Amino acid sequence: MENVYQDQVYQFKGLWDVPSICGLKIIKKLKNTIVIATDLFDENPGTSITEWNTKLAKDICDKNQIDYKQLIYIEHTPDKKTKLSFNHESFFKVNFEIRDDKFVNPQWSEITKDEVNNLMNE
Repeated sequence: MENVYQDQVYQFKGLWDVPSICGLKIIKKLKNTIVIATDLFDENPGTSITEWNTKLAKDICDKNQIDYKQLIYIEHTPDKKTKLSFNHESFFKVNFEIRDDKFVNPQWSEITKDEVNNLMNE
């Protein structure tokens, strides 16, 4: 399955330190850094990106020297090629509050693939 949003497989410790993985694409730009975390469903033995997004986003920022205030964090769910609507491709931009060097209170807003592409190409 080809997917332009999965540049690498990123390993992280999820809930109860269970080894977990996601697809990861990082686009560093002048004014911001776009991070696209892709849920890998069948390949992921552990925690989903949505369930762990506050810790995952911080971990990705810390390991890649990304300024928290410049982060644009996107959760990507690839199309699983079924008729069920919740298995269709989706993108959610997630905004976090930063308190005491932690990401808290995630707020999701759905965006289109075109909007993601526009953010990457700006």
